[in-house]
Amino acid sequence: TGKPARLLKTKWTDAWAQPDAPEPLPMPLQNLLVAEAHNRIHQANDPAVVSMPVGQVVGRMNAVRPVSDVMATLVTETEETLARLRNL
Repeated sequence: TGKPARLLKTKWTDAWAQPDAPEPLPMPLQNLLVAEAHNRIHQANDPAVVSMPVGQVVGRMNAVRPVSDVMATLVTETEETLARLRNL
């Protein structure tokens, strides 16, 4: 689509955000340009650098929560929703 990709903030995104960094190419050309670098970064297995694509939902991510909390909330909200639907 030519739109920029949304990525979680890492050392990689910080480097591209520097004032002296070149303008990224439109998608998917940028990925083609940096594919070799991405491969080396992934092999290093350093989450502080690995670029992590995300969707629009990233704007709503404002806290790190344990998976157990997320799942408990999901189960509770599902049970509440099903109870409301049974009462219709």
